[in-house]
Amino acid sequence: MAAENQTKKPKVAVVIGSGGMKALASIALFEFIDEAKIDVDLLVGCSGGSGIAASWAMGNDTTKMTEQAYKYWGNRKLLTRTDYRSLLSIAGLPFGRFDKTCGLIKPDLAHLAYQEMYGDIRIEDLRIPTLIQTTDLLSGQPVLLESGLLRDAVYASGALFPLLPPISIDGRLLIDGVYSAPLPVMEAVSRDMDVVIAITYEERTTRESRGFFSYFMRSVGYSQQWLQRNQMALSVDLHHHEIVFINVVFDKFISLRSTRRIPEILELGKKAVGQKKDEIIAAIKNFPADN
Repeated sequence: MAAENQTKKPKVAVVIGSGGMKALASIALFEFIDEAKIDVDLLVGCSGGSGIAASWAMGNDTTKMTEQAYKYWGNRKLLTRTDYRSLLSIAGLPFGRFDKTCGLIKPDLAHLAYQEMYGDIRIEDLRIPTLIQTTDLLSGQPVLLESGLLRDAVYASGALFPLLPPISIDGRLLIDGVYSAPLPVMEAVSRDMDVVIAITYEERTTRESRGFFSYFMRSVGYSQQWLQRNQMALSVDLHHHEIVFINVVFDKFISLRSTRRIPEILELGKKAVGQKKDEIIAAIKNFPADN
């Protein structure tokens, strides 16, 4: 029986946390997973992390994922179409209109990009079981999407309301998962995964931001970090085996429009993952010897 346990493969989950454009750093993790031939049993993604996880779950290699990063994330036009009726409403001016279905940015170009990337693929048809973290706009409750159109789920997971409008799925208005579970490690824990590999992103700087978008993202980032830390601590207390955390550190704030920094983001991801490779391999190889 002991010999049988030694050869038993652990169930491995990969959790890609929220972080907007910073989530591109997680491409390096999937590159390592492919190189090391690690079998992944569950993928969980939130916000920007859901798009990266979805691309890999579709079967794209990291070369393709990097190409997508430059083509879509590098396109500043995706988030530049202002909804002026919403803007006028905020200023209290005539002809303005804003309600729960609106956003300051028109989402049509983003929807088109997701259509090109994911087509009509459904979550339940992905090669690896995948969970997409979102938030119910009206109740604030976390909502996990396990089925339905992948493109709609990825949009919902990154719909940073009120910048971007929510999307209606199964009768619920869904917005960015960052508001409820920026690093949904607990979903992997609750599904009895043996080894959980989770990647997060941290901005360490006292420099001033520039403009509305930068300060908005900075403010969201503060709440994200505290919520994330609390959820990480709880998941560690409850988990029965091992969680490997990879934290990618940035020395500047990265907004949704920091397209010129994509090469740096990818490189920092490689550096952070490189520092954790041995720990990941050991966690998988030693299961269940340490139990």
